[in-house]
Amino acid sequence: STGDPDGVLARCAQVMTAVLTATTPPWPSRETWAAALPPWFVRRCAPESTPEQDADWLAWWRGLDADRRLVEARDKPWSLSEWLHWLRPDERTWYWWSSRVDGSGAARIEVEVAGWPAPLGSLEWLLKACGADDVGLPEDA
Repeated sequence: STGDPDGVLARCAQVMTAVLTATTPPWPSRETWAAALPPWFVRRCAPESTPEQDADWLAWWRGLDADRRLVEARDKPWSLSEWLHWLRPDERTWYWWSSRVDGSGAARIEVEVAGWPAPLGSLEWLLKACGADDVGLPEDA
């Protein structure tokens, strides 16, 4: 759900249009992507981290109980590099099929996946970065 479901969907389309125009090899550099993607999206991504910072975060995260690990992993912003890695044609396993605002005022996205379970974190981050305040999968997915 979001306070602006039409805006979320429009921003998602803006980002994905930029991504889909660059699906032929070679994959652009992070710097090229930063210039090609909407500036507001790039600003919403987390700063790039060092391997040491990643190791420190992972060590901290592993010290949490299972429920807290789920929350922290779900709520952690993605860096542009992390997100772009999972958008590469050889890594992405989801494909936008359709979207709409339903009768309750929530944005609903339908995606096609190569198999289940599918890594959908990059889609979840896209939705959050585009303004969605609650991203979830159907219980029976």
